Amino acid sequence: MLPIPAIDIQSGKCVRLKMGNLDSAKIYYENPLEAAEFWIEKGTKRLHIVDLDGALKGASVNFSVILEIRNSFPDIEIQLGGGIRSFETVESYVKNKIDFLILGSAAIKNKAFFKEACTNYPNQIILGLDAKKGFISTEAWTESSKIRAEDLINEYSSLPINSIIYTDISKDGMLEGPNVEETQELADFSNIPTIASGGVRNLNDLIKLEKTKKIFGAICGRALYEGTLDLEEAMNFFKKK
Repeated sequence: MLPIPAIDIQSGKCVRLKMGNLDSAKIYYENPLEAAEFWIEKGTKRLHIVDLDGALKGASVNFSVILEIRNSFPDIEIQLGGGIRSFETVESYVKNKIDFLILGSAAIKNKAFFKEACTNYPNQIILGLDAKKGFISTEAWTESSKIRAEDLINEYSSLPINSIIYTDISKDGMLEGPNVEETQELADFSNIPTIASGGVRNLNDLIKLEKTKKIFGAICGRALYEGTLDLEEAMNFFKKK
């Protein structure tokens, strides 16, 4: 099990939201670079970065902040989402050595682009599936669709997708525990490496996810920032297994 610290960027600051509500932002770091440095010092080898402004606008907004993190910590893996809606944006981030790009809205609204990105950058595209009551949401979670996660997985099953991030929006930022059952069902259905997102509150939650044998990582946000989950403790626990 790989715990992955989340750095969500809004107006140039590191924040956390509740259930994706942009008005619920709580600032934890004025400078996201300091957040990255803190989690790297705690031992993480991968960061989950989201450009919240970009997700809402549909274009990269916090590009300079993200590249500052990339250039400051060249050995750390970065998976990045938010506002990646054009092939030019994909190329720009790949050129600047962002390891993995998360495409969510684009997988629904611009399927030709999604397929092109996966084909041109095999094993570097992560399919972001953000669900409310089983249906995928887009545009920074402000729009709901009638599309189920399984529908997209079936459509893209032949593409060289790196992994899936499955987020239960109702759990995100609530510290109530992840939706283990639904995430496991998706992982069983897809056979694509799966990362859980939303609701992780403590080490026991990560242990539950790890026991599925299907989920290899979990994005950890508010739990880390509020101190209900200790990153060093979690990483050491899974290293010993």
